[in-house]
Amino acid sequence: MPRYSVAVCSYEMAETVERSLRSVLDQLDDDFEVVVVDGGSTDGTVARLRALSDAYDSLRVVALDPDPDRHLGADRQRSIEECRGEYVLTQLDVDDRYDPVVRDFVKIYRDLEAGADRPFLLSGTGINAAPRDLYLEHPYRNLASAEDRDLWRRLFAAGKIRWLEHEPVRERIGYEKSLRDRLERDFSDKVADAQVGIDFRSCLRWSARHPRYHILEERRGPVGRAAKSLYDLLTYPAAYYVARDRPRFDTPDGVRRRGTLERLIARDRKPLSEHEAELGATVDREALSERGRERFCF
Repeated sequence: MPRYSVAVCSYEMAETVERSLRSVLDQLDDDFEVVVVDGGSTDGTVARLRALSDAYDSLRVVALDPDPDRHLGADRQRSIEECRGEYVLTQLDVDDRYDPVVRDFVKIYRDLEAGADRPFLLSGTGINAAPRDLYLEHPYRNLASAEDRDLWRRLFAAGKIRWLEHEPVRERIGYEKSLRDRLERDFSDKVADAQVGIDFRSCLRWSARHPRYHILEERRGPVGRAAKSLYDLLTYPAAYYVARDRPRFDTPDGVRRRGTLERLIARDRKPLSEHEAELGATVDREALSERGRERFCF
């Protein structure tokens, strides 16, 4: 029985899924399994996944039929529920290629965990780890997008998330999103904000001011920032209107204002040494690979 699981979702990723998963599978040992839930691809993704599962005993594929009422959040939670490991790594995307540091990230988590008084999600950039039970207690909800932001808000409210600042561990190999794709995703995120009860007036204030935190730094220039603010002021009312007939979810007090999550992430994102000091824990750097030390220890 594997102790660690990597939970992955795929949808219409035939061009990248094999390269991406091989970059993960080739660095893991028998302590790991990789579980891929496909949300109903029709482009050949599932066939490529089946072929990979024949080559790797540690890979399991769960192919779901298309369902317009099932969204990415539900697929993410299904992938976790299918896992058999005590710990689950999430948010490894199949349009990225990963450096051989997955086991290093797990080692870091386990060493930090020794100093914690409660379970927590360790969130890096494109890689996350937590006990499976934590994901079952605070599940992903059936949102079409912004499902991560929704989870992070609830974990912040519960005091069960830590943000690790580190060097990049992945390389984008996926599809270049068009302007239309980016705008559609942005609007979908706004609809999700409405569904989880983010305060509408705070969204308008955020749109007008656009506070800039270091993790959100965007070099638009004054004209670009003004255009984005105007766009947001127009699209937030439309998104909240669209969300009227969508399922609604509760968000804890204290994290319902737009911008609160970004402020909390900017405040709490720290290098490994600061997490060690806060928890009174020590990460055994000698047990990490050279690449792992380069990416996570500075």
